[in-house]
Amino acid sequence: MIKFCKLILFGLLLSNPLFSQFEISVTINGLSNQDVYLAFYYGDKNYVVDTVKLDSKGQGVFSGDKKLEEGIYLVILPSRNYFDFIIDSNTKFSMETDTSSDMRVMVKNLKIENSPVNTQFRDYQDFMFSKTTEAHKYRVMSMDKTISDAKRKKAISELEEINNEIQQKQNAVRGGSPNALLSKIITAFDEPIVPKIGELINGIPVDSIMQYNIYKTGYLKNIDFSDIRILRTPIFHTKLSTFFEKVVIPHPDSIINSIEYVVALIDGNKEFMQYVLNYVFTQYSNSKYMGFDAITVHLADRYFLTDYVDWVKDDFKKQLESRVEKIRPNLIGAVAPNLDKAQTPEGTFYPLHAVESKYTLLVFWEPNCGHCKKEMPILLDIFHKYHHLGFNIYSFYTQRDLDLWKETIAKFEIEPWINVYDPLYLTNFRDNYDVYSTPTMYLLDEKHKIVAKRLTIEFLNQFLEEKLKN
Repeated sequence: MIKFCKLILFGLLLSNPLFSQFEISVTINGLSNQDVYLAFYYGDKNYVVDTVKLDSKGQGVFSGDKKLEEGIYLVILPSRNYFDFIIDSNTKFSMETDTSSDMRVMVKNLKIENSPVNTQFRDYQDFMFSKTTEAHKYRVMSMDKTISDAKRKKAISELEEINNEIQQKQNAVRGGSPNALLSKIITAFDEPIVPKIGELINGIPVDSIMQYNIYKTGYLKNIDFSDIRILRTPIFHTKLSTFFEKVVIPHPDSIINSIEYVVALIDGNKEFMQYVLNYVFTQYSNSKYMGFDAITVHLADRYFLTDYVDWVKDDFKKQLESRVEKIRPNLIGAVAPNLDKAQTPEGTFYPLHAVESKYTLLVFWEPNCGHCKKEMPILLDIFHKYHHLGFNIYSFYTQRDLDLWKETIAKFEIEPWINVYDPLYLTNFRDNYDVYSTPTMYLLDEKHKIVAKRLTIEFLNQFLEEKLKN
């Protein structure tokens, strides 16, 4: 009996809040008998940690026996309104605010006990909300041509003063606790200092290209990649996505070089590395932009199909390997596979590389394809418009019905261009050219290198107009 009582007592001690890893009391004035949620940031997503039902006074306690990783967290109301706060080593404190549809109001009215870092964070948020509102007003005035020059100059002066106040506030926060998460967040948002055009750097005058390169290489340098807390805030994803979407030139080579640059900055921090590689793979593997499949091949060869990455499943690797095998032969800049066993309607082999033209359109099509029926007559007009200038069409019929093919050639009046097919599938055209729908078009130069793929008729017409008529 005594042993049994001791076991019960031990169990009660384990369940006692004193043994909780976190205990965060919340009071939401004006909200009662409803669920609120404790969640954390990870990149651009939020994940719920705990749920509590508030009592009739709007009070509740988030608690748990698992440690909360340091970062920015949210209290989310049933209306989906929320306010942010910081979790550091201290995970036992209280917060009280009023329910509102405006996060700024909830932050302004937020009362915090036993968490100095959140008192500072609340004050900083309130300050920034106020100053950015003021700045917006003066920014609009500074561009308003309906007001006097004096008022516009006054607005510009006020805007500069606000920017100075913000800078002073941020410097004060960083100076007081440079290793605190809030300081790291403020620093991460610092913009690179770009010299003016004409200034000398190592004796070389600055031009617009040098300005861009300085801005690009400095854009992510203020992020502390040794501090994993940054990943558990919305800051890193914002900077990363802005870098690739607005700073990096949207060209495959530039993107690939930028990926390698970011990987070098991370310097082996696995969690950051996993986030970055997953982000860029998701961002570019299904891109509709021409030539971006080269990024997928690079990521596969350099990371996802090597021992470098150990967080993806074997099924994913097999699917990726199969996909890469289909797009590798037809990357832009590669010499197009020859299709050496392609036959004319008369049964004569006519390899793709036998075509001698400045530009050749390789089009895979079939007679019963709705888009093909619409586009083949338009392609015929383009053929007649540019053929005498060095343009040809190598038209590849993807099926085996010879009679139907001949009838369609005559119907579309496309006898003047090169018509071929592969009834025995000796060319492996579907894999070599990743033909999973029709029409599929590739544009080749005089050396049979791929200069464009999966292009539109509008692009083709514009390209030929520029290259052959000028």
